[in-house]
Amino acid sequence: MREIIAEVRAHPLALFADFRRLFAGRVISAVGDKFFSIAIAWWVISKAGENSKFHLGLIMAVNVLPIVVFGPLLGTLSDRSDKRRVMLAADAARAFLTLSLALLLWTGSLNLYWLYSICFLISGFGPLFESAVAASILKLTSEEKMPQAVAADSSVMQFSNVIGSALGSVVMAAAGVAGAFLFNALSFAASFAAVWGIKTTLKPEARTESSFIAEFREGLSYIYDNKPLLWLILSFAAFNFFVGPILILIPMIVKFTLNESVTWLAVFETFFALGSSVLAIGLSFKKSYGNIYWWFFGSLLAVGLSFGGLYFTGDKYAICALLFGAGAALGAGNAVVLTLFQTTVPDAMKGRFFSVLTTLAYAVLPATFMLNGMLAESLSVNFCIAYNAAAVLALSFFALLIPRVAWKP
Repeated sequence: MREIIAEVRAHPLALFADFRRLFAGRVISAVGDKFFSIAIAWWVISKAGENSKFHLGLIMAVNVLPIVVFGPLLGTLSDRSDKRRVMLAADAARAFLTLSLALLLWTGSLNLYWLYSICFLISGFGPLFESAVAASILKLTSEEKMPQAVAADSSVMQFSNVIGSALGSVVMAAAGVAGAFLFNALSFAASFAAVWGIKTTLKPEARTESSFIAEFREGLSYIYDNKPLLWLILSFAAFNFFVGPILILIPMIVKFTLNESVTWLAVFETFFALGSSVLAIGLSFKKSYGNIYWWFFGSLLAVGLSFGGLYFTGDKYAICALLFGAGAALGAGNAVVLTLFQTTVPDAMKGRFFSVLTTLAYAVLPATFMLNGMLAESLSVNFCIAYNAAAVLALSFFALLIPRVAWKP
């Protein structure tokens, strides 16, 4: 018992108050984001008529386009700026835009064109906020606690998704889709308040004067010249192309395969997120890892097997178990690889590095969302599941062949 208490007291969330504030704000805003994503998915497949599968793929593509278009530039801006101010600006903008979306729905003015436009703008501030967060973790904690802090930070989305998925259908039943949008706006306001309370200085390191374009090119050159890091980033992108469609396939399974209500969408999303959060939170107490590439291989293999299992069953409880397994594999893989990046990339370069990582990983999503939306329309949802699962299984073995980053665990 004493050992458990000692482990908890030595956890980064217990030791560093400002890291705890950032974590709390991110959890709250991410819960709102999950409500938002569930509400959007259900509104589109319920209101878009015969082409609802295609429009679901299109709206998900629109949500990631800003990350692809603006990500590297915003990462450079983050490296040159006070990270605290960057996060505050991003939260304020997203709160305003999400509130505007709720008002449009309440007044009966919301249509697909408004939805596409505002979702594009909201998503545009995401990479700015996330690159600032990634560049702040070391400053808010310590080198010794970095692996645990990264695992804890990576658990934010999964932990929040559990809460958001579990409560999403309840909020929509009580307050409707507009209520979910309003909750998301309030969650960004709560995140703003948490970031406002951070006392640690997050201003950029002193550096020789250089232009924005020069620093932007410097960040790209660093990644291109470091071939093992580049290969790992490209592997992430390929992985996302075949795993990302789960975000649109889960609503399709509920609506068109099982003919169930939004309640089962929330249940499936909850189990998927619960698997990720359990692994990520567990790893946040782990002080070091062994071979990162074996972790990456194992997580890819487990995702492919779990994903493939969805093809063979229509049992709702079996689907819950398979989604839990896929989520757990994703949580483990993300935590250990992000730890490698946080440990090996220079602090002054992190904003640019993580923005490029995010950009390349997300660049494939618009294409795969639209492709899977069209395949589901013309063939079937089950075909999409089988196709993506087979590709992930093949990619898992490729992960063992890429060049290795020199890293001491």
